[in-house]
Amino acid sequence: MRTITDRVSYLRGLADGMGLDKEQKENKLILEMISVMDDMAQMITEVDEDVEEVSEFVDELSTDFADLEEILFGDDDDEDGCGCGCGHDHDDDDEDDDDDEFEAFGDFEEDDELAFDCPHCGQSVMIKAADIDFDESPVCKACGKPFFTDVFEDEE
Repeated sequence: MRTITDRVSYLRGLADGMGLDKEQKENKLILEMISVMDDMAQMITEVDEDVEEVSEFVDELSTDFADLEEILFGDDDDEDGCGCGCGHDHDDDDEDDDDDEFEAFGDFEEDDELAFDCPHCGQSVMIKAADIDFDESPVCKACGKPFFTDVFEDEE
């Protein structure tokens, strides 16, 4: 099937081929109708192009969100058995193992230093990963206040 723009072009060609006198009232009406149809056909073409572009963008977003969901929530069929996607099988019996605490915190070695910005004074403070006690909030060396007070207040 031909497009609307092709069909309007055909009508314009017919009108031009008929040699319609632009001064006659009936011919003015027909020529103006063809002009309006031409404008409408152009607008429809632009809308179709915009819709196609938005559709492609939505498809890309859908793929990106699926990838993000996979990263955040992992696959339900994780081979490690814990569901966190870390690749290790967690033992509940090894709660005192320091390595487990560092794995939960990230891929850091005990001698690595981590930068924290104090929520109270804004000072950037470096803390060794080995010095972090996961039962207590680190304390800012500049103002002496704990970094994560709201987390520990909720637990009490």
